[in-house]
Amino acid sequence: MIVALHGNLGSTKDWDSLDLPKLHAVDLWQQSHLNFIEFAHELKVRTDPGSVLMGYSLGGRLALHAMAMYPEHWSRSVILSAHPGLCCVEDRLARRSSDQVWAKRARKMEWREFLEKWNEQPVLENETVSANQISLENRRLEIAAAFENWSLGMQEDLRSSLQKFTAPVLWVTGAKDQKFTRLGREMEEVFGDFCHEVIPDCGHRLLNHPELAALLRDFIP
Repeated sequence: MIVALHGNLGSTKDWDSLDLPKLHAVDLWQQSHLNFIEFAHELKVRTDPGSVLMGYSLGGRLALHAMAMYPEHWSRSVILSAHPGLCCVEDRLARRSSDQVWAKRARKMEWREFLEKWNEQPVLENETVSANQISLENRRLEIAAAFENWSLGMQEDLRSSLQKFTAPVLWVTGAKDQKFTRLGREMEEVFGDFCHEVIPDCGHRLLNHPELAALLRDFIP
């Protein structure tokens, strides 16, 4: 089984283009009331031992917590455009404050305006609002809860605790996403069995890039 965790303002449909067999896409919005530790526990009890764990962006951060807490449960892991955690307390506090603002916007702002504001962030390269994002309007309360409970400011710096994860790890970033590519290079010091692939001509949103599908087919048995 491949357990796949989508990103923020995403859904289980985001994985469709990869066309991977035995892929189980988790609907994160059903569980956004949980904190990181609670989510990792639920993910572990609901999945088969020896599963492959894959997460993109927000889903990658959730996957990293599950890897740190239950390293023996997963046979290998794929992390896409994800952050291992902020090192500085002040940075975490600032991020919590920022994500509380996003949570309020998700609850109250006109939905398309909220999505346009979200996509304007430099890391997302001002992409246009997708039909899939528009369809999430009825999940706005769950999405707001995710901004609060799964904020990067609420996340531990996982670099140390992830050192006990000994299974193979494939970490993928886009070349135009310089910040997350730098973070990916840092993770070479954390994992023993580690491969960092950088996809050329690609930014933070890399799920639809054809090179990603090829990398996954080579990495996942």
